[in-house]
Amino acid sequence: MQEETRKYGLATAVAMIIGIVIGSGIFFKADDILSMTDGNVAMGCLVLILGAAGIIFGGITMAEWAKVTDDAGGLISYGGKAFGEVFAFLIGWFQMTIYFPALLSVVSWAGANYTLMLFSNVEFLQGKIWELTLGYIVLFYLLNTFSAKAAGHFQTGAMIIKLIPLLLVGILGVLFGDVGGAVSQPVTAAGLMAGSSAVVAAGFSYDGWTVAPSICHEIRNARRNLPLALTIAPVIIMAVYLVYFLGINALLGPEQVMEYQDGAFLAAAAKLVGPNLAKLLLVGVVISVLGTVNGLILGCSRVPHALAVRGELPCSRKVSEIHGNFQVSLPSHAISFLFSVLWIGIHYMLTEFPQFKGMNLDVSGIPIVLMYIFYLILYVGVIIRARKGLVSGVFYGYISPVLASAGGLLIIYGGMSSENGFLYLVISLIALGSGLVMKKIMGTKK
Repeated sequence: MQEETRKYGLATAVAMIIGIVIGSGIFFKADDILSMTDGNVAMGCLVLILGAAGIIFGGITMAEWAKVTDDAGGLISYGGKAFGEVFAFLIGWFQMTIYFPALLSVVSWAGANYTLMLFSNVEFLQGKIWELTLGYIVLFYLLNTFSAKAAGHFQTGAMIIKLIPLLLVGILGVLFGDVGGAVSQPVTAAGLMAGSSAVVAAGFSYDGWTVAPSICHEIRNARRNLPLALTIAPVIIMAVYLVYFLGINALLGPEQVMEYQDGAFLAAAAKLVGPNLAKLLLVGVVISVLGTVNGLILGCSRVPHALAVRGELPCSRKVSEIHGNFQVSLPSHAISFLFSVLWIGIHYMLTEFPQFKGMNLDVSGIPIVLMYIFYLILYVGVIIRARKGLVSGVFYGYISPVLASAGGLLIIYGGMSSENGFLYLVISLIALGSGLVMKKIMGTKK
């Protein structure tokens, strides 16, 4: 692709990673992490650090693939370079059918939830969470389809805005809260093993960091800027998460954080600045979550195009065409939009239908384990390249991928140990099976 047609620079790549990862998970998973560690704040901080290790070293390791190729597809291209066409296709198929749309359904629902908190006095909005969820999906798909540059600018702006409420509550909570009381419980190996499922909640809070490679072919000087973004952004994310998690627990106490659940941020903000200014900070939270929605769509909408470029979808020639005015593939956006709507429907059924409520199925947990298995395989691929002398330095070729693999294995273990973890993996594997059927059909047609 010509360099002048590349729309995004280093700032947008960093903003995309930070804007997707920091946006929703930390706001509505902080109480889950506490519950899963029996209210042990120090243990929760350790869980966040362990989760961060996965993306910090994962980002550094994945950057080695970004130096090799900036072809459309990001992880799909990396998978092809590492282990061939079939492995690459399975990554793309899973991203298209489950990973992106499932996460998008949950994050857009969270955005609608916080919007309703913000406009709690507006009567006609009450009870309209699913309509608002769908509305946000439609709005940001339209923005990304017909004004990709505007979507990039929104991503950068949202990143800046979202850091304000997090850092304000975090820093003021540390300064004026009871930090000593919050972290009074000790960290034990037995406690960490018992709360291993908290690592999955942390994994969701950190997830989305690999979305940036999906637009690598649209990033200027991608082989330099994308590795930088994958290295810089995770460190910033970990620092912000730790400050916020410690601050909100020091301010409210872990018992109240667990009691307020998703409303803990609003309660903490009200305690700091009063209920009126707390609403203003909640605006920042809504923008924060919508920044994640926007970033996920930036990545999600490119995946069908990346598969079509390789001739691996029906009507690939049409799907791979880039519109002359909008500089995106309209069919690719339409396909990803349909999968997103499908997963909103699934999320709706699991949340609202009595026959599913008791099963405690969490849409956000479904794609995590298999996606980390894909990451793990790509980390191994870097080690293989290092053994061939294709990666310079022991740190980049061995130490970083080993540490990234350790973080990934921890999340995989936590996912498989959690309630319904095996079921989630089975659902993911069924999706892969359908992909193999599609691959065979397309191969036959060729």
